[in-house]
Amino acid sequence: MDQQMSPWEFYERGLVLKQVRMFYPAIEDFQIAASDTRYAEKAHVQLALCLKAIGHDEEAVVAFRQAATAPMASSVGRCHILYQLGNTLESLGRDAESLEVYGCICNSDPEFLDVAQRIQHLRSSKNGRFSWTRGRWKAWMKDVTSRCQAVFLHNPTVLGQTGRWVESHAEQPTGSRR
Repeated sequence: MDQQMSPWEFYERGLVLKQVRMFYPAIEDFQIAASDTRYAEKAHVQLALCLKAIGHDEEAVVAFRQAATAPMASSVGRCHILYQLGNTLESLGRDAESLEVYGCICNSDPEFLDVAQRIQHLRSSKNGRFSWTRGRWKAWMKDVTSRCQAVFLHNPTVLGQTGRWVESHAEQPTGSRR
C-alpha cells in the first residue's frame, strides 16, 4: 500500500503519526513527502519537529535549514522556520549561528515575535544562552514562590503538615521509606 501512496498522503499520515507521538514512523513518512518539491517545506518542518521531540536537535537543524531553502517557502513561512532554527541553535549553545539566523529574520520583519529581545540577550553577555536561560529561570522561580506563598497564606496548616512529614521521613532509616 505504501508504494501507491502519494507524497501528500505520506505527509498527511506523518502528521497523524506525529500527533500520536509515533515519531520514528512519522519521520519516515515526512522524508518521503519531502522528496516532492511541492511538500518539501512543510515536510522538512514536521521532520525537524519530530527530530527535536526525540532529542535529535543536530539533525533537526539540518531539516530546518532544508525547509528554509525549499523553493515553495513564503517569506512569512520562512521567518517562522528560521525562528525555529534559531531557537534550536540557541538551545544547542550555538549562539553565533542563532544570532545570524535571528538577524536574517529581523531584516525581513523587525517586529517578528521576540526576535529583537533574543538578539539583545545574546549580544548582552559573553554567554547569551546562560543569560536568556537565567531570565526564564528567575521568572519561573518567582511564579513558583508566589504560588507557594499563596497556598501557605490561605492554609497555614499545610506548612505544619509538610514539616511533620519531612521530620517523620528524615528519622526513618533509608530502607523503610515509602
